Amino acid sequence: MPQQTKIFRVFVSSTFNDMKVERRLLREKVFPFLEQFCRERGARFQAIDLRWGVSEESQRDQKTMEICLNEIRRCQNLSPRPNFLILLGNRYGWQPIPSAIPQKEMDQIQSFIPPVFRELVEEWYWLDENAVPAEYVLQPWGERIKEYREWEPIETQLRMVLRDAAKKANLAQPAQLKYTTSATHQEILAGALDPPPDVARPESHVLALSRTIPNLPSGEQAMDYLDFVQETPDPYSQTQLGQLRKDLQTKLKKEHYIEYSANWVKDAIVLEDEQYFIDKIIRHLQSVIESELQQRADEDEIEREARYHEEFAKSLTTYFTGRKDCLDRIREYLDNKNNQRVLALVGASGSGKTCLMSRAILDAKERNAVLVYRFIGANAGSSNIVHLLSSVCSEIAQAFGTDLQSLLDDAQKGLYLDTNLLIPLFRKCLELANPAKPLILFLDALDQLSDSDNAGELRWLPRELAPHVHLVVSCLPRLEGALHDTEVYHLPIMPRKEGEHLLETWLSAQGRTLTDIQKEQLLAKFKTNGWPLFLKLAFEQARKWCSYSKPANLPDDVPALIEQFVSALETEHSPALVSTAVGYLLSGKNRGLTEDEILDMLVWDEDYWRYFLQHSHPAHRDEIKEAKKLPVVIWSRLFLDLAPYLTERDSYDERIIGFYHRQFDEILRLKYLQDEKHRHRRLAKYFSVGPHFFDDDEQKQPN
Repeated sequence: MPQQTKIFRVFVSSTFNDMKVERRLLREKVFPFLEQFCRERGARFQAIDLRWGVSEESQRDQKTMEICLNEIRRCQNLSPRPNFLILLGNRYGWQPIPSAIPQKEMDQIQSFIPPVFRELVEEWYWLDENAVPAEYVLQPWGERIKEYREWEPIETQLRMVLRDAAKKANLAQPAQLKYTTSATHQEILAGALDPPPDVARPESHVLALSRTIPNLPSGEQAMDYLDFVQETPDPYSQTQLGQLRKDLQTKLKKEHYIEYSANWVKDAIVLEDEQYFIDKIIRHLQSVIESELQQRADEDEIEREARYHEEFAKSLTTYFTGRKDCLDRIREYLDNKNNQRVLALVGASGSGKTCLMSRAILDAKERNAVLVYRFIGANAGSSNIVHLLSSVCSEIAQAFGTDLQSLLDDAQKGLYLDTNLLIPLFRKCLELANPAKPLILFLDALDQLSDSDNAGELRWLPRELAPHVHLVVSCLPRLEGALHDTEVYHLPIMPRKEGEHLLETWLSAQGRTLTDIQKEQLLAKFKTNGWPLFLKLAFEQARKWCSYSKPANLPDDVPALIEQFVSALETEHSPALVSTAVGYLLSGKNRGLTEDEILDMLVWDEDYWRYFLQHSHPAHRDEIKEAKKLPVVIWSRLFLDLAPYLTERDSYDERIIGFYHRQFDEILRLKYLQDEKHRHRRLAKYFSVGPHFFDDDEQKQPN
């Protein structure tokens, strides 16, 4: 989704327990300063520290690295500069085993795995031929293992066996990394040493802070600060860490590679100069942020609105396929220069109206005409009829070399643009079209208009268009009665053949396929339903099916598919987390909340906060309770599973997260908002206190 508010989202990469002091300083001193600094400049700052407040037990689903790398990518997409901060100590850190190994690679190393360990590898790595290319997938703990201490010796054995085999097989260096590097090292590769080519140069914004402890002991008392193997310091980890430091120094140069010291005092560390540590980070990030804010291009309101909807349309046409008859019908309408009626695409929720409109808009760009379009509901303003008509009229007027004030009568100039003025003004703007410069206007989702000014009655919609104007709209069947003198086209269901092609397109983009039985099972269900939304929801489940998965029982309709999905979510994440997070998302203004607000509300809700503290790891409970913050990884894990069904949209210059489709809102509202007033009261209390509600102990919980 396009971004309105400038967000600076910085991923903090470090090891676990040895960086408690630094994390406290970041949490108490650095991040609050940067949050305030950005807030005063109309921006937002988010720190993503997936290590804080959790233990290695959180990897029981074997998704740890997937979540970390996904969050790094989100930071890079949302915040080109800065987006990555590194803390290095004396620990190389946890070294995960690969979550997946390509089949060809496993074939290469298989002969180097000692026979005595082959059964162990086969027990934990299963061949998934639904991956393209096929791969061996590391299995979750399941019910076999309850705690990390039971998994640790198995993981250690697998790590040593696979690492040794990979080296003996002489795999290429990039392939060896997943066998030989720590989690922190893999993060640093993705965020600083070898990021994707579309990411801003790391040396222009990444900061690494490297800590030395001259008097660090090498015995068990330093267990949290060194890597140990069989109760002795691990030379392999120290060698790897040394090379990692050299690589960072070479990449980032001395300006962005800062060394600092700590002393070992009574079985813990004390930084030599805490203020030096704090100042270095603040000055660096503040400087980069200021530079980015200064470079932000000034857009007028019309340009920004048009850009937003252009990017929205692009996001929906990436994998568009089929719908030839529907597109031909729209082309015929646009080709007819004598047709002065509005064309209305009418279809049920989930029939694919918005994607079809997006594709038609893309096609219309090839025509010699002024093209204006809006996706109502895609951002907050577009749902209000006054904002919508003002925005559309302004863009049309600008395209024809004039402005709205010039189109008003003398008595109207300077007056507030309400619907009484905007409806005739809208018609005047349409009349600007001419043979040399025709006008094409698309308005998607009329049903998403708010109730204000009786917008849903559609009296503002012209019954007869001015010459050289074409207007295409879409809506749900319930508005069809208000479409007077309009040419109505009912969207047909998607044929099975088109659905199969679309399914294969989506799967291919994800590097996945399905077995013949799985594909037939899904398409048979789709044939009885026929709506693209059903296919999309079924695909999101099916892309996770492995070739060895048990046959899945897909429901027959969209509501049942959504129910099945959230039931699985509750099993994975707990009913308390899912119901609380989803409930507040649905209760937010304009059907969403910012990511900061979601995290805050999971703490602000005293019922969930009490539940979370009771179920959090004892080693971190007191620290979390004192900080009064939810570890961001709790939300990140849930977000990873919810992401296919969420969208990020503008709401009055804030980037909010909400459910993409109306049916999710309707079904989940019934499930999780039986007492909606309770949620609204809590949100009202939260917003009335403001962004600093955790600063005052007296305001930590609602009355």
